[in-house]
Amino acid sequence: MRNHQGQGSTDEPCHKNIPGQAHLRAAQLPSFRTCLALSEMSEEGFVGALTQTSLSRLDAWCLTDLERLLAAALRYGLSPTGNELFMVPDPGGSVPLLVVGVDGWSRILNAHEKFAGIEFTESPQLEDGLPAWVECTIHRWDRRVPTKVREHLCEVRGTSSAWITHPRRMLRHKAMVQCARITFGLGDIVDLDEAQRVLLAKQCNQAAQGELVTPRAAHGTRRGPTSVQDLRQALGV
Repeated sequence: MRNHQGQGSTDEPCHKNIPGQAHLRAAQLPSFRTCLALSEMSEEGFVGALTQTSLSRLDAWCLTDLERLLAAALRYGLSPTGNELFMVPDPGGSVPLLVVGVDGWSRILNAHEKFAGIEFTESPQLEDGLPAWVECTIHRWDRRVPTKVREHLCEVRGTSSAWITHPRRMLRHKAMVQCARITFGLGDIVDLDEAQRVLLAKQCNQAAQGELVTPRAAHGTRRGPTSVQDLRQALGV
């Protein structure tokens, strides 16, 4: 299991130690109680939704990961029980990446009090029948000059099914995300496409160094609760 700095550790899985640590119990976690209230779900339903959506991509996780997820949900006004915000594993054993889906980025922009509009411009030059670039312009009420970001197809084009079926939409989305990050300082979250690129790059580096292991093999056991009942016990609810 990794510790919170991403270094190796021989500690027992987090959930075995949680019940005795009162400061980590759900009743003492403001983010957990607040997100639960905002969800308007039962406690059981909320916990189940967390394990089935935003945490479902992780083979292993601990309460620190859960706190990061819920804190980000509150900070950006996103739901932690759907496709707006979720976590993906880091193959190097570091902390999971916080990923915001397309709907999440749209919500962040439209809910921001200083958001004053968005525009897109497509390149007149084509590459394989697609715009060579898309430029996104975001206006803020408190800025005299808007922020513009241009993303080039040759640099960001991916191989996922979304890139194959909807390449223009994906290029537009890449431009919007990067422009939003610069305009509003959203440095601690990424979109799914960027997260996949980060993970692939790390896996390639590890493979080149002969160190490629799966997260499960690296830790030997899961770092946190994996079912509704386990999570309830770990949270002390």
